[in-house]
Amino acid sequence: MSKLEYLKISHFRGVESFEQRFCNGITCIIGRGDSGKSTILEAISLLFAQSWTIRLNDSDFYECNIDNPIIIEGTVSGLPHELITKYDNHVRGILPDGKLIDDMESDEAKESEHVLSIRLTIKRDLEPLWEVVSNNGEDPTSIKAVDRGKINVYAVTDYTDRHFSMNKGTPLYSLYKQLKGYVVEDTSNTVLDIVRNAKKAFDKTVGDSFNEVVSVVKVKAEELGIALNKMNANLDHSDIAINENKVSIHENGIPFRLKGKGSKRLLSLAIQLALTEPSGVILIDEVEQGLEPDRVRHLVNVLSKYTDRQIIITTHSSNVIVEIPCDSIYIMRKGARVLMHVEGDVQGCVRKNPEAFFARKVIVCEGPTEIGLCRALNQFRIKENMMSLACLGVGMVNGHGSELEKYVLGFNALGFKTALLCDSDDKNINYLKPTIKTKGVLVVDCEDDLAIEQQIFKEVNWDMVRDIVALYYKISQDEGLTEDQAKQRVFSQVHAQLGKPKEHYYEQWLDEDNIELRSAFGAAAKKDKGWFKTEGKASALITIILPLIKDPKNKSHIKQEFEMLSNWIDA
Repeated sequence: MSKLEYLKISHFRGVESFEQRFCNGITCIIGRGDSGKSTILEAISLLFAQSWTIRLNDSDFYECNIDNPIIIEGTVSGLPHELITKYDNHVRGILPDGKLIDDMESDEAKESEHVLSIRLTIKRDLEPLWEVVSNNGEDPTSIKAVDRGKINVYAVTDYTDRHFSMNKGTPLYSLYKQLKGYVVEDTSNTVLDIVRNAKKAFDKTVGDSFNEVVSVVKVKAEELGIALNKMNANLDHSDIAINENKVSIHENGIPFRLKGKGSKRLLSLAIQLALTEPSGVILIDEVEQGLEPDRVRHLVNVLSKYTDRQIIITTHSSNVIVEIPCDSIYIMRKGARVLMHVEGDVQGCVRKNPEAFFARKVIVCEGPTEIGLCRALNQFRIKENMMSLACLGVGMVNGHGSELEKYVLGFNALGFKTALLCDSDDKNINYLKPTIKTKGVLVVDCEDDLAIEQQIFKEVNWDMVRDIVALYYKISQDEGLTEDQAKQRVFSQVHAQLGKPKEHYYEQWLDEDNIELRSAFGAAAKKDKGWFKTEGKASALITIILPLIKDPKNKSHIKQEFEMLSNWIDA
């Protein structure tokens, strides 16, 4: 099969310099907007364009500097034998480990697969030059569009309408030629030949029908001195405006070009999958466009099984990456010279937190309480006219306790700026913190042996304590308890921590600040399935204490946590 082994890009749009080796099967490129994902696919498409020219302008040069030419070079294996023969002076070899060989007389070359390197150069005159190149001393030689077309590289784009017609150069026309089993000459027009044959039969029928009127006209014409030997009624050639571009795919009599974007892109892809069987490369920019979540997940799941061909896609959709094996995902960052391969044991993290893989920075949260803290902090920043987490490209991940180390180190290794937000009451997590810090990860945590609920109840003023307890009353009532039952529930949990019986309940127990009660509140709230152990409940809790952040006199540890995290977000 035709396979793109290597791609090099220089000075094309937002990419100054880039080089990547590609694998079989599906390659999914993700990243922030304007990182260069689409530029990579466009470069591949231009390199193997099946037209004799392409339209570019000065803005396609990196930083609009036309003095540095655009150079796109791709090395391709699995080529048709006719191309290897035609460009035999430029044939190179590639070993299984990816090493390229130019001395094809060497012993090493005997174990290699034949490849060709094709280069597209565009200088300030904007004239494209396609060449086959090598490092064996041979001068580059030009390669025509018809030969580039034999490599079978096709792109699914927003401009797919022509894919459904029989125009020369379209995937459908190429598939037609392939299925015919012979080369259709470029000068031939299959549809027009059919129309010509139909015209002969049509002319005979028309002639028989109009013989009488033609005969009358012929007699009168001869009276006027016009000698007409053979006069009959035929269909005028000028009215036969039918050629191959008039033939297109229809459904129930409706041209498929009138369908929705998603359906058109799927049919275009179906044509190209048939065309690239068993050889070729398919490019799909933003594979999710026009498709519902269930359809895009089904599509990606199907494409992932095409391991015998090369499919390169880009996406901004979490629905896409949850269906793709981690080892098929690559991250493109603005200015990067190579893709970052997502590897290692992070598949579970991708499944649970796909959105984070599109972020610039990642906050790994120990659990839902910490995620709620981040959400509340984000709302606070918006109200204070500060940049939101979304604007700054900051994502949040639930570390799920036991998987926390794997997530922190995994995101950090993938080049994400990473922070860890956690408690300090878990000895196992505390043991990991020094190692995590050595990796450059910011660790934002509570004081020794405290969970965030305990830290809050320890430091907030007593009015906030009462507001927090009242919030839990409301949560309990939302779960179906009466007001008195809610109060009894809280009282029972707290006094269980204090070691006192239920009979000690009295209405005024929250009137005065009490250190023992603070400790009991914190202990009860932090338990498994405790008071605020969902993102929504935790966010409501943090909202109550946000005024502490604005208080310049407050020196509490919880305020320091907020400030440390907020400063990291802005950095």
